[in-house]
Amino acid sequence: VSNLGTSRQAVKYAGRDLEAMTAIAKAASERSLNDYEKVLADYAAELQQDLLIKHHLHILQEQLLESNLIRIMEPYSCVELQHISSLMDLPLAVVEKKLSQMILDGKFQGILDQGKGQLIIYEEGEKDKAMEKGLQVLENLDLVVTTLFNTAKQLRTPML
Repeated sequence: VSNLGTSRQAVKYAGRDLEAMTAIAKAASERSLNDYEKVLADYAAELQQDLLIKHHLHILQEQLLESNLIRIMEPYSCVELQHISSLMDLPLAVVEKKLSQMILDGKFQGILDQGKGQLIIYEEGEKDKAMEKGLQVLENLDLVVTTLFNTAKQLRTPML
C-alpha cells in the first residue's frame, strides 16, 4: 500500500481519499485499534460516505478487536475483564459483549463470570469425557432397543 501512493498511476488519484486508505492500511498492519479509530474519525467524510467501504471497514474493525483481545488474553487461564478493558482502553461493556460473542462463535472456549468480573479460559484440548461416555451409552442403548424391537417383530409374525 505504501507503494500505491507513490506510483505513477496513483498520482491522478492523490488526495484525502488515498491518504485515508493508506492510513487505514498502516493502522491495520500495526494491529492498532486506537490508530484505526483515530483514522476513522480524521477521515470520516471520505470513509463513511460509501456504504461498501463502510461495511468492509466495520468488518476490519471487528477483526482488529478480536485479534487484540486474543493477543491480550492468550497468556491467561483466568483474567479480570476490567484488566482487559483498561489494556485496550475500551469500555467494559464493549469488551464483555465482544468476548461473549467470540465464545458463542467458538473462537475460543471459556466463560464470562460476571459476578466476579472474570473471563475463565479453557484449554482447547479439554474434552468432556463424561459427555463422550454418555453418548456411547446412548448409542449402545439405541442398538439394544433396535435389536429387541426387531426380535419382537419376528416373534409376532405368524409362522407358515
